[in-house]
Amino acid sequence: MIDNIVIRPPLPADHLEIAALIQNLIPRYLSREVTPEGVAILRAQAQPGPVGARLNGIADPTWSPALVAATGSRVIGFGAVRGGTHITQLHVAEDWHGRGVGARLVRGLIEAVQQRHPAAETVTLGAVPGALTAYLRMGFVPVRPRWRWRGIVGQPMQIRVSNLIHRKAPRPAIRQKSRGR
Repeated sequence: MIDNIVIRPPLPADHLEIAALIQNLIPRYLSREVTPEGVAILRAQAQPGPVGARLNGIADPTWSPALVAATGSRVIGFGAVRGGTHITQLHVAEDWHGRGVGARLVRGLIEAVQQRHPAAETVTLGAVPGALTAYLRMGFVPVRPRWRWRGIVGQPMQIRVSNLIHRKAPRPAIRQKSRGR
């Protein structure tokens, strides 16, 4: 139920679930146009060790800010920023697709970017082909041709922060919860 979803920073106990979430999405969504070499790279980066290292600031690049969407004790979504204004990760459990979880994570990430970088005018991401339509619905627009690196395909996109602030899209009731609660 969408009312029971909490958007919050990830806890150390979430690292295994985040890694499993990403691993479960690779075969169907992240690898539609990805070569076996690209899938191997994605799988290696989605292991619990690398995920935890990036979330804890041990690895470079680090993922900060980062948020999870959780219902009860289950992590159903994960998003992270690197480089100040680039959404580098956004994953939602397949059984929660189409319910606004990704949009709520994006909104939370952009709000966190605004707090850390008040002068930021845009937030960027590289959309995998399977997520392109969802990002377009959220207000992102393509800014350059698709890129391909070791079989991994991405569409550079951006959203003007002011566009997100003024959008009047309906919002499901999702509570924001801080780390200390």
